[in-house]
Amino acid sequence: MKKVMFACGGTGGHVYPAVALAESWRSAGFGEVCFAGRTAGMEYRLIGDKWRFCPVLAWPLRRGSVAANLLLPFRLVRSLLSALKVVRAERPDLVVGTGGYVSLPVVAAARILGVPVFLQEQNAVAGVANRVASRFARKVYLADAAAAKALRCPWELTGNPVRPLPVKEKPAVPAEFAGAERRVLVLGGSQGAKGLNDRLLACREKIGARRGLAFVWQTGPAQIDEVTAAVKEFPNVHPAAFVSQVYPYMQTADLVVCRAGASTLAEITAFGKPTILVPFPFATANHQEYNARTLERAGAALVELESEPDDLWNKISSLLDDPERLRAMGEAARKLGHPDSAMEIAKKLHAEVSE
Repeated sequence: MKKVMFACGGTGGHVYPAVALAESWRSAGFGEVCFAGRTAGMEYRLIGDKWRFCPVLAWPLRRGSVAANLLLPFRLVRSLLSALKVVRAERPDLVVGTGGYVSLPVVAAARILGVPVFLQEQNAVAGVANRVASRFARKVYLADAAAAKALRCPWELTGNPVRPLPVKEKPAVPAEFAGAERRVLVLGGSQGAKGLNDRLLACREKIGARRGLAFVWQTGPAQIDEVTAAVKEFPNVHPAAFVSQVYPYMQTADLVVCRAGASTLAEITAFGKPTILVPFPFATANHQEYNARTLERAGAALVELESEPDDLWNKISSLLDDPERLRAMGEAARKLGHPDSAMEIAKKLHAEVSE
């Protein structure tokens, strides 16, 4: 039996893969699991009391502000000391970093203490934390081979870990989709996506007038009231601040419109769904566009940039009118998917520390 510590934080894109790996590690009976992160970060809100959580101090680099980073050298020392204390106390057999600045002091502490370090990178462009941490790691598991060029350790292409997918061939259709000829799911992320929402608001009358269409629209909490008021006269449009049980909607949708975050794309490709991707334009190193272009090159997605003229409704409408193209895009997406990635990586990690 081995004990694994996951170090992650900052965004759900770093946390969800770690949770998927933790669930696979536990279900395989490999041993104990704990998480290291900030209590003030999203990682604590997402993990909560579901797993053993070990608080670590960490501060980000503030890009573009010298004054805001004056204390950073002292904070880095405090972060490392905090992480050393946690790793010593927990005594894990391995540490797995999935990104976010909080992961860096933890993997550095593990290296100092002689604990094997492994990484998982979700994006086509490796994040800063994983780029630095790769100097300490035995191996990194990648979703896209393009990320390898920025890393300094051996790597393996495995896909992104996702939660277990529904196994029903004929899943129950959510009420909002029931009876519709065509079903569209919009996902703007847990906090929503203003650029995406605004483009859809601009074509709401066309969405509402489309016969046989059911449109489930995750707006995020900031714009739910605005969107709800704007579409109240269209019974086929179903806004929600957040869709907590998203898999039934994703599995039964004909088309998904979303940002290009790595975890969302891992789920979409695992389900084999055609997509229209609207990358977040301010993502670090523009990694969402790189993620989106990978699917586009494979024929699995269309890409709509916020820097370009609004053509979103034309893309949606043309795909809904072309079932054969939707089918072909779905097949292309399925070929990119790795639905068993979490268990595969868990088994590889266990083998690495059991030799």
